[in-house]
Amino acid sequence: MTQVMKRNSGRLIVVGVAALALLSGMNPAVAQAQPGPGRGGPCARPEALLSPEDRQVIGDRMMQRVQEKLGLTQDQVNEIRTVLRSQRDQGRGELQKLCEARIELRQLLGRQDADPAVVKEVTERVKALQGALLDRRVDTYLALRSKLTAEQWQQWRELRHKMGHRVRGHGPVS
Repeated sequence: MTQVMKRNSGRLIVVGVAALALLSGMNPAVAQAQPGPGRGGPCARPEALLSPEDRQVIGDRMMQRVQEKLGLTQDQVNEIRTVLRSQRDQGRGELQKLCEARIELRQLLGRQDADPAVVKEVTERVKALQGALLDRRVDTYLALRSKLTAEQWQQWRELRHKMGHRVRGHGPVS
């Protein structure tokens, strides 16, 4: 895979996770498991950027907008909140472990005398944790899709696309 393709696929994942994080009230900085080029991501600054109260307000506002744009029933909103909250709560520990493993790998790779077997072992741990997080994202995606009608799902995808477009710095979305 070329560097450009890797960078773009990483950005796509980050945008998707950030959108889900905003809707669930999760701190987007913590949700970004794969830092982009030149950014440290959550491993570089694990402290919360927003207070839990701020994240709740943002999550509530985002959910209200999604409810209005997609025409969700209150039952759908409650089910989606439950899915997102569950996934967020389960993923926090995995994200922390991934950060720790990445830091360890980075430190090992920076050492001339690092044991190659240890480097490979830590690399395998990073890959396993990344795979687990990808599985969680897919599970979340499928769970959310099951809560929406076909029309709502299409609107959800368009909304996420627009949100991602804005996050990547291509201007405001109306």
